[in-house]
Amino acid sequence: MGNARYHPPMQPTRQKIVELLKEHGQASVEELAEAVGLSSMAVRHHLNVLCGENLVVTSSMRRKKHPGRPQQLYTLDESATDLFSEDYYHLAEYLLDEVKATLGTAGLDELLSRIAARMVAEAPPPDPSQSPEERLDQVVQLMDDKGFTTRWGGDSNDYVIRVLTCPYRQVARVHHEVCRLDKKIIKDMLSVEPVRLTCMAYGDENCTYRINRPAELVTNR
Repeated sequence: MGNARYHPPMQPTRQKIVELLKEHGQASVEELAEAVGLSSMAVRHHLNVLCGENLVVTSSMRRKKHPGRPQQLYTLDESATDLFSEDYYHLAEYLLDEVKATLGTAGLDELLSRIAARMVAEAPPPDPSQSPEERLDQVVQLMDDKGFTTRWGGDSNDYVIRVLTCPYRQVARVHHEVCRLDKKIIKDMLSVEPVRLTCMAYGDENCTYRINRPAELVTNR
């Protein structure tokens, strides 16, 4: 799961240019200048900035109807799709509502367990020679790859895994069952039942799990 790149609020003229290119697919400097009410030189400056940010690219050349230099055409780069709103949250909420209505809470729990198992299958298999701490590093790496921000620490008695950010936080506020994903990942990778101490879905600052030492690693995958 890749994270979308953050783009700060855009200068209004450049925002309008991006919207025009999204609507029309491609356009020349002259067409954009007419649409935004600026000179071609000013629009070219904005396009240079957008090209430098890898949001706009030159796509092709168009011959003018009248003699003169061909018109350079501009189009949006694929990365510019991050600038437009995407409502995955509500779609996920609707899907979970329907799954729960169809399969019940137990069915939803089973489905989430299977999803977590698929995620765990992407991690390196446990190695009998590795330490619990090395396996904890792999837990953190997998969860970070899935959009979490995760850290672990410990003392002489316990390990503590802290989930600082969760990609499913908004959905989990409505469907708390989603919180079982990270707990299941931890359980399956460490072969130990983690104890949840705090949970963002219930208003806590982060999610924390305590794991009793030693954590025996699963070796029968």
